[in-house]
Amino acid sequence: MAKRLDDNLFTSALNKLARFPLSQADDSTLVRVAQAVWYSDVDLVGAARVFLSRHPDELQVRRVGYLLEKLTRFSCASVHRVMDTRHALELFPYAMPIAQPQSAVRKRRDELAASWGLDEGLGLKAQALLPYQTRHYEARQSSP
Repeated sequence: MAKRLDDNLFTSALNKLARFPLSQADDSTLVRVAQAVWYSDVDLVGAARVFLSRHPDELQVRRVGYLLEKLTRFSCASVHRVMDTRHALELFPYAMPIAQPQSAVRKRRDELAASWGLDEGLGLKAQALLPYQTRHYEARQSSP
């Protein structure tokens, strides 16, 4: 695992990301959250509880829930961290079943974002995460 990220810093980063559409997110904050979900031992359930207790705004809760679930879909996330994240997501009240598209024409739409009731997604911001999704990055973090 990577160096321990302070749980308060993780929650603070979630707070910052929740305020604006994720397509406008600060890259360094987004990367810190992704690294924490993928490689650290941050208590995701505890952080989710703190975040939810401080954020009654439905849109902000949906954004963070979507982001956490989106991060579980990257191949660099270990089974253990995906399970931890899913346990945290069980606390989020706004996940909705994905509606099936009505037409055969595929629209450019983030179905996961839609399932969270969002018309916004991570979009091109996912490119900021690319350098942190490799075996080499993880190995460098794990070495003493």
